[in-house]
Amino acid sequence: MALLLAKCITPAKKSVIRLLAPQLKFDDFLSKHFRENDEIIAHDPKNQCKEGDWVLLRKLDQRFSLEINYQVEKVVYQSGNVVDPITGKKTLGYENVEDINKLAALFGKKPNIER
Repeated sequence: MALLLAKCITPAKKSVIRLLAPQLKFDDFLSKHFRENDEIIAHDPKNQCKEGDWVLLRKLDQRFSLEINYQVEKVVYQSGNVVDPITGKKTLGYENVEDINKLAALFGKKPNIER
């Protein structure tokens, strides 16, 4: 039972999506890991994935077709709605939305970032 976390690029067809799975590949010459994205095509039976969503994939015991080897288990993060797992606060990039609003109020600006 193999699980994989990937980001949805586009829905390819009905109940089929294209995803990018970030992986670290080791370069023997430089003795260093580099990030590369593997493109995966997966089956989405509930049509719940949208562009930009991070999803959890489960490897199928038998292939669905020649190209499809994974199925969507669940949507972990919806596009534009990322929550920090430690604090439980909504984030925008590397900063919390609440902190950005507090700084803006302190300096008299209004970003109005509500998600």
